[in-house]
Amino acid sequence: MSESTTAVAPLHAEQAVLAAAVQRGEPEWLLERRAEAARAFAALPLPTPALRPWRYTDVTRLDLAAFVPADTPIAIEGGADGDAPDGDAYVGTLSGALEGRRALVAERLGALVPATEGKFIAANAALWSGGALVHAPAGHAFDEPIIVTVDAGELADAAVHPRLLIEAGEQSELTVVLRTRSGDAPLLAAGVVEIDVAQAARVRLLIDDRWGAATRDFTTIRARLGRDADLRVASLAIGGAILKQTVEVVLEGEGANSSIRAVALGDGDQHFDFVTLQDHVGPRSISDVEVKAALAGASRSIYYGITRVGEDAAGAEANQQNRNLLLSNSSKADSDPVLEILTADVIRCGHAATVGPVDQDALFYLQSRGLDRRTALQLLVSGFFQSVARDLAVEGMADDLERTVFAKLARAVL
Repeated sequence: MSESTTAVAPLHAEQAVLAAAVQRGEPEWLLERRAEAARAFAALPLPTPALRPWRYTDVTRLDLAAFVPADTPIAIEGGADGDAPDGDAYVGTLSGALEGRRALVAERLGALVPATEGKFIAANAALWSGGALVHAPAGHAFDEPIIVTVDAGELADAAVHPRLLIEAGEQSELTVVLRTRSGDAPLLAAGVVEIDVAQAARVRLLIDDRWGAATRDFTTIRARLGRDADLRVASLAIGGAILKQTVEVVLEGEGANSSIRAVALGDGDQHFDFVTLQDHVGPRSISDVEVKAALAGASRSIYYGITRVGEDAAGAEANQQNRNLLLSNSSKADSDPVLEILTADVIRCGHAATVGPVDQDALFYLQSRGLDRRTALQLLVSGFFQSVARDLAVEGMADDLERTVFAKLARAVL
């Protein structure tokens, strides 16, 4: 990373942010929020390792001014017609929703992730362009997954700011796949995903990260669940130089259910850092977290997870698991699951973490059947990921993950 700088990049400055927003024809209320975000960006420092969620990912030497903000290329497929009248289902860009869905966007955008929370979040709030909105009104179920693709192509020394807003009305159902792609040139991605899940709604979100070799990704996902709401988030971390992903779920309603699954497959100097928060507010809420990493080369994985059970969350049930396979002598993993239980009335709250090499007996067994060591490791890692792959709600994604494991480990340093 390059030397730090205290100067605000010109394109992050309030005047430049507002000029770009005016050129896009954005409404006055959004201009005010852009200006607030630009001021927050200028005032906030980069996070330091003194902050527990950033203990193992040091960005204090990251020069944000070296990355020129660019329009975020976004494509949206599946779901409903983006021109549906207000009140009906909507799948389309956030910028396209500023007219017909102005009230919804004005009320919900930034409600879960305020711009003033951090440097990368402020940059996103000031500079997102296009973005995506998925709105399922009460009782609506999308028949097919909605595919949101962020493809930075051959952008170099650029910063992109993906923004996704998901609004699920009562008893609605939807699946969203967020795909991220880029070339091998240096790129900075600062993403924000907000998910509001109303009573008895069901939302599935799959994040499929295939960034290029020099991309640094800092993404925040935050959700709020109503009574009997159900949310499943799955993340495939395959590409990128640094991927830091924060997934936070507030289980606000009684009987809310949350599941987080993540898979990281590392090689070279790749650096994966997962932070999760399951905040049980409502009674009889359930959360389950499973994060798995298989690490070759000198790659590294970090997991820091908090399960918090509030005083009023009687009957809560929570589980955290972090499993790490070290496929080389130079790979490394750190795991820190945390429980904060403020009530004695819980069903079960637990956590588990493991870091170590593959099972040598299993490896010997496969090699005794005629497989070479690399092929045996490919099979073992693919099986290791299957518990996560089975939860993926997208047809063909589990098979694609298996193919990815075999292809990446075929050339990995083991």
